[in-house]
Amino acid sequence: MRRFLAGRFAFAAALLSMPLAQTSGQVAVGLFSDMEPGDVPSGWDPLRFPSIEEDTDYVLSEEEGRVALRADSRRSASALVRRTEVDLTRYPYLSWSWKTSPGCFVGDWEQPGEDDFPLRLFVLFEGPSRFLSFFTRLGSTFPGDAILYLIESSSLEADASSSHLSDRIRVVPLSGNGEPDLTWDRHVRNVRADYAAVFGKEPGPVAAVAVMTDTDNSGTECVSHFGDISFSELMPE
Repeated sequence: MRRFLAGRFAFAAALLSMPLAQTSGQVAVGLFSDMEPGDVPSGWDPLRFPSIEEDTDYVLSEEEGRVALRADSRRSASALVRRTEVDLTRYPYLSWSWKTSPGCFVGDWEQPGEDDFPLRLFVLFEGPSRFLSFFTRLGSTFPGDAILYLIESSSLEADASSSHLSDRIRVVPLSGNGEPDLTWDRHVRNVRADYAAVFGKEPGPVAAVAVMTDTDNSGTECVSHFGDISFSELMPE
């Protein structure tokens, strides 16, 4: 992930993504458990980085009796992204689950040479007409914001801070076991509150959600799984 925002990305297909399913009180981003294994989930598109030779492989796979999104990273880096628009004043809570293999490298988001993580979830904020610019340019007038949720290497939850890539990407480290393991870990976050805490203002609509497993800097291999992802009006039980 050394040049996350460098160059131009092959991402035009994301503009054609289907709208998200909405039910009473919920906006589904990725209900992988309702899908068939064997392919990339519908509506999700690859986000590739031209400066990195190998992409992480994403595919729906049966895991412990349910279908989840499997990320297989072999000295590689790429993301899978779902374009959407979610009003956080109505749907502030984001819930998801994930797990990864023991021994996967857990890096440091402040160090370019160590910025590898087995589990990342991005929430991207930007108007739909300017969505692509989030990935193609930086500067004082850069319009895009992002929250990056990840499990840090320490078992203690640290203060949110900016990524080394840009101060418009704010990292919210989540406490975990301290080391990757094979246990499903479920998270629920009030994204509206997280955004206000790290940016000091109210967020606009969510523009996209992305997941990522990368091992390009460490030159290692890792298998991770992502469970269902959805926004909701009320805190899930």
